[in-house]
Order: sequence, then structure tokens, then C-alpha cells
Amino acid sequence: MDLRLLSLVAAGGAIGAAARYALQQSIPSDTLPLGTMTANLLGSLILGVFLGAVAAGASVSEDSILLFSTGILGAFTTMSTFAVDTIRLADTSTTNSFTMVIITVLGSISLAWFGWRAATYILS
Repeated sequence: MDLRLLSLVAAGGAIGAAARYALQQSIPSDTLPLGTMTANLLGSLILGVFLGAVAAGASVSEDSILLFSTGILGAFTTMSTFAVDTIRLADTSTTNSFTMVIITVLGSISLAWFGWRAATYILS
């Protein structure tokens, strides 16, 4: 294992986790965990744009990909918090829980696709 690359991922993870925490603290959520949803949707869009740009031939180093994609965005987005938030929400509102799942899953995939397509279109 390359410790330099591991350090890049760890540094990015610290940045991404802190950014997600700050986002979650700044978005009030009475009925839906909007901070978690926003982090997952925004992170999916940004990752789609970034990796779409890489796929379109943008010159990005392996180090940058690991730092940004795996580290920062990997920690910024969160499947585990999404899963637990969904379970907690289901205890009080099945409708809100279902709404969160649909918005997060379909929204994340759609935004990642849109970001990827936009980046490849712009850079082609």
C-alpha cells in the first residue's frame, strides 16, 4: 500500500467529513434530514461532473482523483447516515421515509448522470 496515496485519501476524507458536518448543521430539518439529502445530491452532481471531465480527457492526476473523489466526496456523501436517517424517519413517518429514499436515490443517480453528461459534452 502506498502511504502517500493513503494520506491523500485521508486528508480528503477529513475535509469532506467536516464539510458534510457543517452542511448538516446549517440546514434545519424538521421533517426530512435535508442536510444528508443535500450532501448526497450535491456530492453526486459534483462527482459526476468531475469524473465526466476525466472521462472526456481532462488532464487530472491519479493523486487529484484520489484526493477529491475518494477522499473529499467519499466522506462528504454518506450512505450509512442516509440508511440510519431513513430508519429513524420511518419510525415517525413512512411517507417521509419513502420520500427521502426516492429523492435521494433517484436524485443522486440523475444528478451524477447529468453532471457526467454535461462535463463530457462541454469538454468534447
